[in-house]
Amino acid sequence: MKIKNIILLLGLSIIALSGCKNSGKEAPQAKTIKKVKVETVTDDAVQNTMVLNGKIKEKSLTSLSFRVGGPLKKLNVKQGDYVRTGQVIAEIDNRDYQLQIETSKAQFEQVQGEYNRYKQLVEQKKIPENTFEKIKSGYLMTKTAYENAQNQLNDTKLKAPFSGYIYEKFVENYQTVGAGTPIVSIIDNSHLEVVASIAESQLNRIKGDRRSFLHVKNAGINKLPVQLLSVSEKAKQDGLYEVKFSFENKDDLKVAPGMTAEVTIYCQSGENQLSVASTAIFHEKTSTYVWIYNSSTGKVEKREIKILLDGADGRVNIRSGLNNGEQVVTAGVHYLFEGQEVKPLPASSVTNIGGLL
Repeated sequence: MKIKNIILLLGLSIIALSGCKNSGKEAPQAKTIKKVKVETVTDDAVQNTMVLNGKIKEKSLTSLSFRVGGPLKKLNVKQGDYVRTGQVIAEIDNRDYQLQIETSKAQFEQVQGEYNRYKQLVEQKKIPENTFEKIKSGYLMTKTAYENAQNQLNDTKLKAPFSGYIYEKFVENYQTVGAGTPIVSIIDNSHLEVVASIAESQLNRIKGDRRSFLHVKNAGINKLPVQLLSVSEKAKQDGLYEVKFSFENKDDLKVAPGMTAEVTIYCQSGENQLSVASTAIFHEKTSTYVWIYNSSTGKVEKREIKILLDGADGRVNIRSGLNNGEQVVTAGVHYLFEGQEVKPLPASSVTNIGGLL
């Protein structure tokens, strides 16, 4: 009897324990669906960008010299001085040229008197024409000599042909210089240029330049508009083509020739081009991918693509792998996996910035 009771108690205990175990089971949790930002692929006319590295260069660097020679009497500038158009930079001792002009002037005035008298006589037909022609020839020769002496006297002063900065001095004061000897070099900084090099494959794109902007880090310049000035018709020895951009050197710009610069060029594409946001792109080893959102299954699938070239405003142009109208994920692409179920975020409203309402 005791044994039966013990067996009965053990059976009841086992049933009770089983009931307690089953009652402690957790209820199944609801599936979490990740929300993602998507965009629809479209083939619009897009702008392509290029970024070129270059150097700032002055508009012109010109060496100035006298047309005449002699002892240098005054050198009125030093390196770094700013000179204005017509300002006297240097002077040659004009003593000999002053004597020359006085001599040639006296000769000219004497011959001029004879010329005027013979001119009246020939008009009155009192002397033959050939006699007057000899007087006229002598008159023209002395007149030319006098004018040349005047020009040489004026040329003893070296004047700035344009406003700019003295870059270098080649002579010192009181030194005897010859005609054509470089005295100083002057920089025209009214406009500056950015000189860069491009490859043959970039030639057609650069000629489609629509907007270009200058960036000079050391001068604090960002997105300063510049104009395409020229593209060389022949490649240099390194196989690259020289391209120049021009911009006005305003007083508030702290830029100087020789500085390193970048030019961002926005070129209009010649045809419509598939493009996606650059944030949709991710790489694995040597391949490039995007996540395609399948609206019928609500899941994502990885798709390999080929990039044509970088576009403008955070876009990337696509060569192959995508079709017009497909949807791609544009945020959090590194945290997804193949076949993951997702839900697209609603498009932002202009009246509900940030989706707070």
